[in-house]
Amino acid sequence: MDGTYRMRNPLRHSSQAFHLPDFPAIRPEHVVPAIDELLINYRDGVEKWLGSRSRPDWAMVEAELDWADGLDRAWSPVSHLNSVADTGALRKAYNEGLERLTEHENWRQQHQGIFLAYQELRQSAQFEELSPVQQRIIELELRDFFLAGIALPDEDQAVYRELVLRMSKLGSRFGENLQDATRAWAKEFQNTRQLQGLPEAELNLLAGLAHSRGKEGWLVDLSHPSFNAVMTYAQERGLRKEVYTAYVTRASDQGPTAGQWDNTPLIDELLALRHQLARLLGFKNYVEFSLSRRMADTPETVLCFLQGLAVKALPAARKQYAELESFAQEQGAQRPLKAWDIAYWSERFRQVELNLSDEVLKPFFPMERMLDALFHTAGQLFGIMMVPDHSIATWHQDVRFFWLQDDSGCRFAGLFMDLFTRNDKRGGAWMDVCLSRRQTKEAIQLPMAYLTCNFAPPVGEQPCLMTHDDVQTLFHEFGHCLHHLLTEIEWPQVNGINNVEWDAIELPSQLFENWCWEDEILSKFARHYKTGLQMPEDLKDRLVRSRHFHKALFLVRQLEYALCDLHLHLDYDPENPRAPLDVLNQAREQVAVIPVPDWNRFLNGFSHIFGGGYAAGYYSYLWAEQLAADAWGCFRHEGVFKAETGKALRDEILAVGASRPAMESFIAFRGRPPEPGPLLESYGL
Repeated sequence: MDGTYRMRNPLRHSSQAFHLPDFPAIRPEHVVPAIDELLINYRDGVEKWLGSRSRPDWAMVEAELDWADGLDRAWSPVSHLNSVADTGALRKAYNEGLERLTEHENWRQQHQGIFLAYQELRQSAQFEELSPVQQRIIELELRDFFLAGIALPDEDQAVYRELVLRMSKLGSRFGENLQDATRAWAKEFQNTRQLQGLPEAELNLLAGLAHSRGKEGWLVDLSHPSFNAVMTYAQERGLRKEVYTAYVTRASDQGPTAGQWDNTPLIDELLALRHQLARLLGFKNYVEFSLSRRMADTPETVLCFLQGLAVKALPAARKQYAELESFAQEQGAQRPLKAWDIAYWSERFRQVELNLSDEVLKPFFPMERMLDALFHTAGQLFGIMMVPDHSIATWHQDVRFFWLQDDSGCRFAGLFMDLFTRNDKRGGAWMDVCLSRRQTKEAIQLPMAYLTCNFAPPVGEQPCLMTHDDVQTLFHEFGHCLHHLLTEIEWPQVNGINNVEWDAIELPSQLFENWCWEDEILSKFARHYKTGLQMPEDLKDRLVRSRHFHKALFLVRQLEYALCDLHLHLDYDPENPRAPLDVLNQAREQVAVIPVPDWNRFLNGFSHIFGGGYAAGYYSYLWAEQLAADAWGCFRHEGVFKAETGKALRDEILAVGASRPAMESFIAFRGRPPEPGPLLESYGL
């Protein structure tokens, strides 16, 4: 590789040269050469430092941080582009890079020289001279060395490396299969006869989807806005069943693309490999291994938590479902209700019970005004301003960039926002790290984040109109972003969201959802996109009352997913492995209320635990929701926009990241450990 090529490669840069990624310049052919060069620099630097050092000191940590940060800044845009601008060539380059990085992480975590340097520093007199944050970094590093098998014999370390590499490949393949299966199905319509019941906004959405693919008429695909439109509004039951079937059988042995991207064998292998990894490291099962980095200490603690919620939620959920069935029957619905009937009749029931519908609400939630509401909330609580910068290079014309500024006008962070669904973009909504805050030799590197959603794009003169669920999603992901962007810790190992216990990571995001229900937000920002008129008081009141509508049904569904995930990993027996679908059905027998057909293949699309970071940890959503509900009580008592309470949240939770245990941060903010009552109250139980 010559010097000219290195200069042209936008992923290859000095570890001291801070800059935002040049997304338009990044090509698949840049990925592997840049990663290879940065890995060589890292490894050569480590060996040189270890060969020259005379005593353990903090300089090793700082030196490693330089090399690691260079890698992170090269890989972050590649990983992000793989999710939001997928192509075959980029996917290939991403997987090659991912394999190299996985191998590197194994090399680093099992490197005796690096481990001994950290261990000697921990045992030295200098350790006591380090700051509490620096000490925490050393402690977490040593924990992770042991969790990566540093104490294992050489042959077992080799097995560990093979397991981790294989699991990484399987997780990536799981997501690719799901994305390919999602893209593969679509249905065209030349008229709207089969689409009766869909409001104008949803018909415009489907027309826009058709236009985006060069088609005439209307098109239904498996993106969330399209799927939700059909399941909620389509009067034709057969169409609802067809779309439901295509969606819940993605990447499986069932449905219209049966067998083409089947994730079933990947699920089986992942569960086996996870169990093998846990046993290799001395744990009874993968749940115990997972909890070694969580707030919850034992599987029994988690089970007790989930079962306690189930006892409270099940009677209410059964009552809510019985009411829905009774209503649907009175309206002439075919009995029994099927899975593809639930969203449709639930929306009809909500319209009658609360005189409320998404069709009525969406015109009051144009996305631009909801962004104003979001930024207003952040400004009131934390004294920050979101300032757009159109000069920053992005990966798509719809992507926006904002600087975060304090009240003196000083920039301290940045945020990319990519909000609309596209065919080359992974479904769902998420936040991820672009850059982490750190002190370099020249200056402080500012934290940067990605906020990604899949809302319905504008169509013609109609702007993006959001459901209130969409608004909650936007606030939720922005809460994650604030956790990263408001950090005041200068070491990426423990700032922002990095190394925060996974069952506490959702605390800021779930807490932030509360503000989109507040009167000040709804009164000031919920205005009709055509007339500019404020949402009527009675409509606003009905929306707020809807917060508890069918909430117990939602809770038992979350319990179903969490219990299934837990038992898949807790009860795994390599001598006699149960079919994952049987484990899911067992969880459904415990807590499910809504019927599900036998051919539903939910697990094949359960990317949280098979393609993401929630394996043996899906309970974390409910665990963190308990923290968030209790924290919200502090705002309700003190004033939901009180700046002093916002400052306390920022200082004690958002700014400190993982520089101390999450429980300590919660107690510092709330004045006591979390209590369960507010969570039950939030569900109307």
